[in-house]
Amino acid sequence: MHSSTSERGTLNMRKLRPSLGSMKRILLTMCIITAGAGISSGMNGLVPSVYADSDKLDMVRVALFIDTGKYSVNTSLVTLSSVKGMDIAIRGAAGTSKPAFSIAANSSAAASLDGFRALLWEGADASLAKTIMDKLTAANQDAVLVTRTKRGAVVYQIELGPYATKDAAQAASTKTSGLSAVSGLIKGYTSTVAGPMHWNAGSYATEAEAVSQATVINAAGFDADVAFMDNAAGAPAYAVLVGAETTAAELNAAKQQINGALPALALQPLDPAVTYILKRSQMDSASESPALVSNFMLGGGTGANSTAKLMVSPKSSDTVTVRERSERAYRGILEVSRFNSKLAVINELPMDQYLASVISSELNKDWPVEALKAQAVAARTYVLKQGVKYQIAHVSDSTVDQAYQGAGAEFASALTAIQATQGEVLKDKSGLISPLFYSNAGGMTAESTEVWGNKVAYLQSVPSPDDGAEKGKAVWYRIVLPNGKTGYIHSSYARDTGEKNAAGLPYYVSTGTGVSVRPAPFVDNASNPASFKVDIGDRFVVFDQAIESNAFSWIRGPYDADKLKEKVNTVLGQPISGTLDKLEISKRGESGRVIEMKANGQVLKPAYPDALRTLLNSLPSTRFDIEETGRYTILGANNAVRSQSAASPSIYVATGGAATQAATASQIFVLNGDNKAKLADKQSQYIFRGTGYGHGLGMSQWGARGYAELGYDYKKILQTYYVGVSITKE
Repeated sequence: MHSSTSERGTLNMRKLRPSLGSMKRILLTMCIITAGAGISSGMNGLVPSVYADSDKLDMVRVALFIDTGKYSVNTSLVTLSSVKGMDIAIRGAAGTSKPAFSIAANSSAAASLDGFRALLWEGADASLAKTIMDKLTAANQDAVLVTRTKRGAVVYQIELGPYATKDAAQAASTKTSGLSAVSGLIKGYTSTVAGPMHWNAGSYATEAEAVSQATVINAAGFDADVAFMDNAAGAPAYAVLVGAETTAAELNAAKQQINGALPALALQPLDPAVTYILKRSQMDSASESPALVSNFMLGGGTGANSTAKLMVSPKSSDTVTVRERSERAYRGILEVSRFNSKLAVINELPMDQYLASVISSELNKDWPVEALKAQAVAARTYVLKQGVKYQIAHVSDSTVDQAYQGAGAEFASALTAIQATQGEVLKDKSGLISPLFYSNAGGMTAESTEVWGNKVAYLQSVPSPDDGAEKGKAVWYRIVLPNGKTGYIHSSYARDTGEKNAAGLPYYVSTGTGVSVRPAPFVDNASNPASFKVDIGDRFVVFDQAIESNAFSWIRGPYDADKLKEKVNTVLGQPISGTLDKLEISKRGESGRVIEMKANGQVLKPAYPDALRTLLNSLPSTRFDIEETGRYTILGANNAVRSQSAASPSIYVATGGAATQAATASQIFVLNGDNKAKLADKQSQYIFRGTGYGHGLGMSQWGARGYAELGYDYKKILQTYYVGVSITKE
């Protein structure tokens, strides 16, 4: 699937657009397919079976942040904004809502949980507060700068959290206070732990009345915040909460201190079962021009998972942007809740709006509409099949499920595809299928046993016209410098001089300055950083070339044998103690995918065949060949054949008029009968050359495009990739 990261693996994903992230999906989905039983929904064993094959779903709930134990994408706070403004409400268990607060147009607000927090520092020095925050940000600490007015002056509070327990908050406080960059700045201030226990200092019908009371308490030097309470109908909706304590003893001590200064203030216990939204101010230091924003903290409720939620709705059917989700804008509503003692953020929106974003996130607006229709039916079936996979959400927004990047990804032809296939789903005799899809099959889809080791009737190996992914890709040259350095350079930055060396290989020169030369032919500074750089006029020999790695064809490596040995030893019965002398493919499946490998003659035993991809440095697919740089074959006199490897004795080189000498260089170049040069290393390395991107099960997105260009309609595309299924209306 299309990734939000602009470069990952072999490709610039924003340029490619079709999804590559489906290769992640296999890791969570492989465990749910059982031979002869179709596919059951759910990844956590807690999903009620009644949801498993529901053919109708009006509203889709997408987890943006959630922690189920098996799937975790966490944040302590989300920053929200909307062009036309937002409404904040409490949403009850029955789905009804009570309006609480309003956010003005073009304004930001934060949402978090009221929990245990580490208060690192408090003071009136704005400059010092900013310096501390900058140091904490540089140290990757998620700190919040709260602002208050107490005794007529502005006070700044820097805190971390919230945390699920007091001990966790205390540990964070101790660790952060000890950071060398921070410790000197907060010296003299004793860090404390704040908690979610409060007194109710008064209930009011309006927010304005509550603000007036909070101002009086602040003037006396105490923290007081306005909260909206989920009270019974007819009861005052707003309250003023004081104290932020961790125990009943602390709460009583706070009461005595507050009443000592304000004896007329009646403090009432706060019912722990009542949900509330507490409103306070904080500095939005991450924005271009730091400003005060409201932080809405959800608190109360019973247990780790409160039944009431904080609901954020855009005004005038606009969208809400979530900064912590790559600044994506979302249709529908956002629901903030406490789930497994952590912040959960769910985007709830109509099915068609969800599908419009999925198709647009997965594919490209310029693709044939029949390919988009095929994706629409597959995506609709997929989300229906999941049931309530994440206990409070049907799916996630990540490529573990389907790429979903909100309203900003949408294009018009996606809506056309949805309307043309309205309500259509894929079924076999057992009901809804699990319509797996991925970026590219590499010419042939996988049969289910090649990936998971068990049989699923509708997942068979079929031809797939995927090569469109490499059309128009640039050529990269594999070069060697006079100093022996080798790698790939983009052909745009190399010019043929017309000269050749003694072996007949051409000399080229660099046409640019600071041009990166990389281990493999693609740009990715994380997985394939530059090995070295060349400048204008630098001279080198070109001894090979390759098409820029893409979703159809790719190169990975070279990988050092010692580093690969560490990985393969984890799946060997008898770990290799010496050198990894040989890594070989010992068995392929029907589609040509690797289903068994050996290291030094021992069979690798991963959990399932597709896990070989992860084991071997996250290869794009298992449809690959291996090139061992230290292994080659020499044909000598009298047709004698010698197989050479890194572990073999040295070879000797004889040149005209000179004595025979041992080849001592770490690299040598070998010419074959076709005058093609091969680089050989004394210290063996492994290069993987393959086709396809993803697990290969079900529909190839590039293949769907290819079939559409050949004239297939979406039904024929789907029934080619999912063998024997029917396409029916909900």
